[in-house]
Amino acid sequence: MINKARLKNNFLDLVQIPSPSLKERAVADFLKSQLTSLGLEVFEDEAGKEVGSDSGNIIGILGSENKNRVLFSAHMDTVLPCDKITPVIDGDIIKTDGTSVLGGDDKAGIAAIIEMLTLIKEKNLPHPEIVVIFSISEEIGLKGAKLVNDDIIKDVNYGFVIDSGGKAGIATIAAPYSAKGKIEIIGKSSHAGKPEKGINAFVVASHAVSKLTIGRVDDETTCNIGAVSGGTAVNIVMEKVEMTFEARSQSLAKLEALLEKTNNTFEEVCKSFGAKLINEVKKGTSGYNISLDSNIIKLFENARKNTDLEFKAVSSQGGSDANVYNSKGIPTLNLSVGMSEVHTVNEFININDIADCTKLLLELVNLTK
Repeated sequence: MINKARLKNNFLDLVQIPSPSLKERAVADFLKSQLTSLGLEVFEDEAGKEVGSDSGNIIGILGSENKNRVLFSAHMDTVLPCDKITPVIDGDIIKTDGTSVLGGDDKAGIAAIIEMLTLIKEKNLPHPEIVVIFSISEEIGLKGAKLVNDDIIKDVNYGFVIDSGGKAGIATIAAPYSAKGKIEIIGKSSHAGKPEKGINAFVVASHAVSKLTIGRVDDETTCNIGAVSGGTAVNIVMEKVEMTFEARSQSLAKLEALLEKTNNTFEEVCKSFGAKLINEVKKGTSGYNISLDSNIIKLFENARKNTDLEFKAVSSQGGSDANVYNSKGIPTLNLSVGMSEVHTVNEFININDIADCTKLLLELVNLTK
């Protein structure tokens, strides 16, 4: 049923439209035209004004008398370098020419959704009410999805974000809770020749950091100090040091315990040296963990069986728009579409994987009609 040639051509058209975060206008207009031609009610929200993008989220609704509402979503933005993308076709493999990313993250997800909708129209297939959201600025903090109006996704029964690597049939059922922000130590400057008159902020910070586990904390939890800055001159005791801190965990309780320990450690060390702590680390988007006994997993498992794809449930240490929709009370899976080596100039994808993902989406539509 899948028109693989059409799917491939549409994917190639999509990836050649530059759409770095905050500059999604061209691909947004392209998608608005496609969704309109397929008979969806299409509109653009005001999210772009909020985040500083030249486009808002693109939303399409395919109405139905069916009581079910199902969300399908992918994001429009890609990471750099993507100013000029020249895809190279090698049989069923589509890759880059080595000068840019390919943009399969997440144009592959978009292409699968568009092909699904095209087939629904061509074959006059029964379907639930379908809500399509093509979001902006996912790569810089899930910003577009966070600004989707709750009325748009009201009464949605299930959500499917198509934004993960690996073969079709893989579903991300858990993603981490996270926190990030700046930790600042304020010491006291003095001439380096009279260090006892100062408080070296870097020394204070190093004592605190040495008491923490940076990197892999346990199987579910990581933390990182990604950047450090401070100091003005080689002959001045460093008065201030700033560090960017990030932590992630599949367990909210573990994340909160780590944040408390980190803050307490820095406070105690700062107090012992007479320094001041400014801790601006805050929790971010909620994580999620979907039970294997849940209705959405049973639905996905049935769809997988009907398409002869291998089911695999995985957890991720990265976030996606699925985090946002789950936090809004919509059971949402992040589905694989075949993307590989994403965020690098070595990115590639097999068109058969996008086709298999499309088959799976059609079966999910069929089971919820």
